[in-house]
Amino acid sequence: MQTPSRSAGDAGRPPFHEALRAAIADRGLALSRVRDHLATRGQHVGVSTLSYWQNGERQPTTRSLPVVQALEQVLALPPATLTDLVTEEASREARRSRLAGLSDLGNTIDGLIAQMGSPSVGQSACLSVTEGIAIGRERSIETKHVHQVIRAVEDVDQAVVTYQGEPGCDVDQISFFAISGCRVGRLGRHAGTGIVVAELWFDRLVRRQETHVFQYVIKDDNRITSYEQYRMHLYPSGIHVVELQFHPDAVPVRVEEFRRRRLEDPDTRQHPVPIYHGGRAHLVTEPTTPCVSGLRWEYD
Repeated sequence: MQTPSRSAGDAGRPPFHEALRAAIADRGLALSRVRDHLATRGQHVGVSTLSYWQNGERQPTTRSLPVVQALEQVLALPPATLTDLVTEEASREARRSRLAGLSDLGNTIDGLIAQMGSPSVGQSACLSVTEGIAIGRERSIETKHVHQVIRAVEDVDQAVVTYQGEPGCDVDQISFFAISGCRVGRLGRHAGTGIVVAELWFDRLVRRQETHVFQYVIKDDNRITSYEQYRMHLYPSGIHVVELQFHPDAVPVRVEEFRRRRLEDPDTRQHPVPIYHGGRAHLVTEPTTPCVSGLRWEYD
């Protein structure tokens, strides 16, 4: 949650999200088209981020000002129409956790974890995560198969994992299934952001410095077109592998990797990713600092 530098009605000006939503409506552009126009100006931002900005679920930071300035051009707005409404970084609420340090969504995730009474993130170190994501005929994520290896920082018998559906999704249509090394416990759901948090109870107590391997599957029945997937790396360790498997009728025209300091910030890296025979694309990340990495893709 952000603390705005001015109240919603100061000087008769609307808050950022209202001004952005009105400008997009006036131009009659779909968010995917806004994203494409921004990309031609060298500013890469996901459709989901634009959606959350216009709905007030997130706020751009001062590091996002180049994106906001490009938005003013795309939406044919006078200079500073939106940039003057961006919350000043110095007035933002202090970060309460590593998750909140990587995204405004961190506070929501922390709240869900607290409501479930689960231990906070950090009882184990992630050595590796391999994610296999299936994109269906309808261009939506259908399943995510996760194989994870952890080392216990202290005695631990569970992990807390998170999935975010597409904007406008029904969180009740998102399910978790244990495959090996764990069982599914309680779930926490937040409709506004599409976030679902799940407890995964291990099949044994993992003692300090021991390793553990577990697998689970996330099933998303929302059938909403997906354009990107990301992962927040809380610690500079481990390896993350994500492979996208596109349905033959839903292979995109291009795939690109990205990296950000925070989820809401502009990209610090973009690089094309090849689509291999059979509609597959993958990304390997070995973070040296906390960051967000991911893949995004475009259709004709």
